[in-house]
Amino acid sequence: MLMWIHPVIQSVAMLLAFWVFYMGVTRFMFVHFGVKKFFNWKWHVKLGKIVHGLWLFGFALGLFMAWYEWGSIDMTGGHFLVGVLMVPCILLSLGTGLLLEKPKTKRPKLALLHGVVNTFLFFMACYQAWTAVEVIELFLLD
Repeated sequence: MLMWIHPVIQSVAMLLAFWVFYMGVTRFMFVHFGVKKFFNWKWHVKLGKIVHGLWLFGFALGLFMAWYEWGSIDMTGGHFLVGVLMVPCILLSLGTGLLLEKPKTKRPKLALLHGVVNTFLFFMACYQAWTAVEVIELFLLD
């Protein structure tokens, strides 16, 4: 039962990440193409921080649970590898986000880097969700 905490946390993070990603895309469309849609900056920032915190916590919890239950942290192959690769991207994303947050000035190159890193992170998380199904089938549903 304890092993299900990691997938539940990451599922919540994924749902929130989808919303934050959508908000970021609407902001990008406005800034670069003039498409006017409502963008709630405060929610984007707040939910973005929550998603990144959940991803980092879920990563640490996943490592701990794998080690505790199976005695190894790298049994899940690509799921493990992409999770490890996500950590520096999460930290870079958090750093750029915090720089963009305060003080609020125009930094288009930093905002673009932030968006590119987060787009990459979102697709990495999608891969993680996809491979999680196999991990659950192989290791949790026996």
